[in-house]
Amino acid sequence: MTDSRFFKKFGPFTLAQICNQTKIQIPENADPSTEFDNVCFLDEATSKDISSYHHTKYLSSLQKTKAGICFITPDALKYVPSNTIALVTKNPYRCFGIVATMFYPPTSAADSISPLASIHPSANIGNNCTIHPFAVIEENTVIGDNSIIGPHVVIKAGTILGQKCIIESHVVISHALIGDLVYMKPGARIGQPGFGFHMDALGHFNIPQLGRVIVGNDVQIGSNTTIDRGSLTDTKIGNGVRIDNLVQIAHNVEVGDNSVLVAQAGIAGSTKLGRFVIVAGQVGISGHLTVGDGVKIAAQSGIMRDVEKGEIIAGSPAIPVRDWHKQTIALQRLIKGK
Repeated sequence: MTDSRFFKKFGPFTLAQICNQTKIQIPENADPSTEFDNVCFLDEATSKDISSYHHTKYLSSLQKTKAGICFITPDALKYVPSNTIALVTKNPYRCFGIVATMFYPPTSAADSISPLASIHPSANIGNNCTIHPFAVIEENTVIGDNSIIGPHVVIKAGTILGQKCIIESHVVISHALIGDLVYMKPGARIGQPGFGFHMDALGHFNIPQLGRVIVGNDVQIGSNTTIDRGSLTDTKIGNGVRIDNLVQIAHNVEVGDNSVLVAQAGIAGSTKLGRFVIVAGQVGISGHLTVGDGVKIAAQSGIMRDVEKGEIIAGSPAIPVRDWHKQTIALQRLIKGK
């Protein structure tokens, strides 16, 4: 169960309100005025709770649940107990998330600027913003309406931040244009100079990093993730991208809309990822490559070539996932002497 010390709960909500928000028709013989108090796992739910079934590993929990409402796919409807209202949808977990957000909406700005924050007079602070103690906002920055700036955040000169952004503690942003509804978790570093230098017999020579970071709308950036600014062109993060903790994105990289980068992935300079790409944990991608739309890359893979649209690859160097499985089986047989 959620802890009220950390999460403020709203509600209760009626069945009619829940169906309206999720765009699901109210089932026959169900009372639209019935109220529900919370969201919960199938195992722990009571008749006042709302749950969902979205994976076969939870089938036994579904069959025994006491939940008042369960979001369910059509094929699993037969397993729902008679005491549970089944709300049938193709996307049960999305609907569950919508309802969970009803009960626990994101923290909203409160139009409170701490006197302990350092804000340059030329900074343009939008309406209804919250700026916590010891934040530093330098000259000619723009902070959009209804944004929240956490403690010890540093927003460097000239940065533009969109509306309804949440920037948690100890984030540093520079040389960046940030869209709306961007959520940066603690310790993220955006817009620092990239790993750009020239190597020759005379030694290393630093090359000025003169580009920017451009982040689209509805982007999430995990704790201690780093996104380097471009060298001459820009580093670009598309709309709807989800970036986990401890991800490294080098200069001039482009990440397409709605892509997902999982923890400890690293993308070298000037590589371009298409839309809806999934990069699993600890994947390394070499520089100057192109990864097509819809590509899925298995954990700990090493990418050393361009990847065509829709490929599913694994291994290091990465190959089509079916070939990788065959290699794994062949190696096991070789070890066993078969």
